[in-house]
Amino acid sequence: MSERTAVHAAGAAPGSGAHEGAGPQLRGRMGVIELALTVLAFAAPLASVVAVLPLVIIFAGVGAPLAFVAATVMLLLFAVGYTTMSRYLPNPGAFYAYISAGLTKTLGLAASFLAILGYTMIGLGITLFFGLAASDLVATTFGGPAVPWWLYSLLLIVVVGSLAFFHIELSAKVLSLVMVLEIAVVLVFDVAVAADGGPEGLSVAPFALSNFSGASVGVAVLFAVITFIGFEATAIFREETRDPRRTVPRATYVSVAFIGVFYIVAVWLIIIAYGPSAAPDVAAASAPTMFPDAMDQFVGVWARDVLSVLFLTSSFAAVLSCQNIIARYGYSLGSDRALPSALGRVHPRHGSPYVSSIVLTVVFLLGVLAFSGSDPGVAYAWLAGAGGFPLLLLMFLTSVAVVVFFRRSRADVDDSTIWHTLIAPVLAMVALGTALYLAATNFVLLTGGDRGTAIALQVVIWGVFLVGIGVALYYRSKRPETYARIGRQKIT
Repeated sequence: MSERTAVHAAGAAPGSGAHEGAGPQLRGRMGVIELALTVLAFAAPLASVVAVLPLVIIFAGVGAPLAFVAATVMLLLFAVGYTTMSRYLPNPGAFYAYISAGLTKTLGLAASFLAILGYTMIGLGITLFFGLAASDLVATTFGGPAVPWWLYSLLLIVVVGSLAFFHIELSAKVLSLVMVLEIAVVLVFDVAVAADGGPEGLSVAPFALSNFSGASVGVAVLFAVITFIGFEATAIFREETRDPRRTVPRATYVSVAFIGVFYIVAVWLIIIAYGPSAAPDVAAASAPTMFPDAMDQFVGVWARDVLSVLFLTSSFAAVLSCQNIIARYGYSLGSDRALPSALGRVHPRHGSPYVSSIVLTVVFLLGVLAFSGSDPGVAYAWLAGAGGFPLLLLMFLTSVAVVVFFRRSRADVDDSTIWHTLIAPVLAMVALGTALYLAATNFVLLTGGDRGTAIALQVVIWGVFLVGIGVALYYRSKRPETYARIGRQKIT
């Protein structure tokens, strides 16, 4: 199927190109590894190892590694249809473009609003937590002055906003360096524990299916899935890669496979560090310090201090990656005139969506100031937990969109099998639908345990979705030329 055929199959209108008479375009030369590291930084693997893996152990017990095996398989299934669609629908925009093509432009625009909301909530939550962690580290570990946490958060936003203003490859280089350091420190821990064997010796018991049962394993899988969020953003950088038809799919698979193996090995060796019989109790009693304490014991006190610093760099990388992702959603919507067209402007020298990035920087600054009088730890739980829900919803809708898109266009599909266009997407749809159900029924748990807050956050999420639908319906009725552009449709 050619680009023209694919776009017409998706219902694009002639003349709906996003770049008619366009000026500078996004540009970059990212390869597979650079792109994979750029999106994986959003997952903040080191921060996930410290903060989330113990939670998975609490809910799955000794069988925690199998929760990550299940999450990896689920998201690899999602990646099959997602990357196949990226070849037949070569539009940037990720969720926005794919849901527009498969499930109508109305749902596509609503999806883009949800994507921006989800990534913004997570990014702002991490920014708040960064301020708290930085304030504590400077005052207690380095003996520095005690200053309000939100000043560190504001400093982070200024640094991130400055980097995001420039060419994407500058951010990619910074993110790649931080990711290598994150991975290295966890690998040092892995090797140390594997060499020692822990108090009960190396054991494969955590991989036994008999240890992966009970009513709470579904929640464990849900938390495991959330630690992968970010990999799906490969498609949003399509215009800034070398040979996007190959780079985007490969980077997507590399991201899911690598981070899956990384988490599986890490959670297994955390369990080994305490012994399978004791690890679940340790997680329940002291989840926040479970990994740092083990690092202290098996590697050394110095490693715990290094871990504290790298935890901050991990958070910094996650916020920078988040800024780049959201800015490109804003750019796509500005290019399509679904939001003010100024957001679609590209810097003539740096090839970056600088207006969208500047607007986002201002939003983040205002967000930090709005939360400056609150407990940043509690606010982080609200925002990061709630932000994962709309992104799970969008992955589910994208799986549905893949099936619909290829059923509608099946006569033109000439180099993909039924596995790519139907079987894997349907399996992903079922798996993600289950995860979405678990997220909805455990939303209070995901957002810190306060029912009133959880209800308010759900109102915000579904309210934004309905606003997106309403705006799309308005465009369809009053501004059909704008409606025709939705989904980054372009004719070549």
